[in-house]
Amino acid sequence: MLGNWARDKYQFFWKFSIPAPVIGGFGFAIIMLILRETNLMVFEFDDTLYDLFMYIFFVTIGLTTGLNLLKKGGKLLLLYVLVCWLLVIVQNSVGVGVALLTETSPLTGIMAGYASLQGGHGMAGSLSPVVESLGENNALTVGMAAATYGLIAGALIGGPVGNWLIKKNNLKIETDTMESNYMEELSQEIKDDKKDKLTSQHLFVSGAIIFIILAIGMPTAEWITNITGFSVPGHIFSLFLGIFFRSVNDKKQIVKMSDKSMDMISTISLNMFLVMAMMKLKIWELYDLAIPLTIILIIQTIVTVLIAMFIMFKLMGRNYDAAILASGFIGHGLGATPNGLVVMDAVCKKYGVFSKKAFLIIPVAGTVLTDVVGVPVFLFVANLFA
Repeated sequence: MLGNWARDKYQFFWKFSIPAPVIGGFGFAIIMLILRETNLMVFEFDDTLYDLFMYIFFVTIGLTTGLNLLKKGGKLLLLYVLVCWLLVIVQNSVGVGVALLTETSPLTGIMAGYASLQGGHGMAGSLSPVVESLGENNALTVGMAAATYGLIAGALIGGPVGNWLIKKNNLKIETDTMESNYMEELSQEIKDDKKDKLTSQHLFVSGAIIFIILAIGMPTAEWITNITGFSVPGHIFSLFLGIFFRSVNDKKQIVKMSDKSMDMISTISLNMFLVMAMMKLKIWELYDLAIPLTIILIIQTIVTVLIAMFIMFKLMGRNYDAAILASGFIGHGLGATPNGLVVMDAVCKKYGVFSKKAFLIIPVAGTVLTDVVGVPVFLFVANLFA
């Protein structure tokens, strides 16, 4: 609640799209740092509710998407997602590679890659327990520090790069529309969403589906881990179980699902587990990691900008929409999806032309489709360097 108040009151926070739980939780973490350094008090946290909200959030990600999203978005969405998947591999590789060169744990390096940059604070908070279970105690602190850096860096760099691409290539300030069939489907979905009312019954059904999936996914993931020796977190497995159920349910209509109630549960669970993650930050653990982490993040920034300029911009068509998408890609690639939207909004407002194509592609690709490959790749690399 304090984070929401600060975000509304101070322009800096909403300008860089910093989530309210991050503001409030980080403020608490600073107080904990002061109490520790002055030998007054040290807190220990119970993770029961933190874990529960994290598990619920991950299942809601799966249940709010289906495998038909790529087909709906057409060729450009597929190309954008492919570049995001490339960035997943690059960011994980840079994190691990620089960590090894600076004689830092590669598990620390991977937390300064995809999970915290493209994934943002939410993904960093939810994947850090995996890394900590593999032997890296400061994973959460590194992840949150990297995610905070990414938010600010992406917001500061994305706009100028988009503006530079437009000026350098003398682009016409005009925008294309997405394929007509996609626009019709989207329009129908918006109409259906307005009809979708939030009721206690909808919340009850959504909650039941979530807990049934967790009841199946958690023990199944544990069984897979025991059989293979490859660490498969239950909440990650449950996410993909949710995607599978949603894809089947869209075709078979097994149960009527309310996206509005699922979004409500998702938002509350994300805010709760994220503020708890920030409160648990042990900022003092960053003292010895300051230089290696700084090097990793600077290189991550350079690589992301280069991919946006020389790959994303060209693949998207080298036009105004492509420049907007490239700028949004930097915001998304360094600071998660909402940051990408903030960056694109700033560039579009400057030129007075709104790119519908960009604002349709990045939310769909960034919120779910990137993680479909990003999470398994992260788990593979983490297990590799455990």
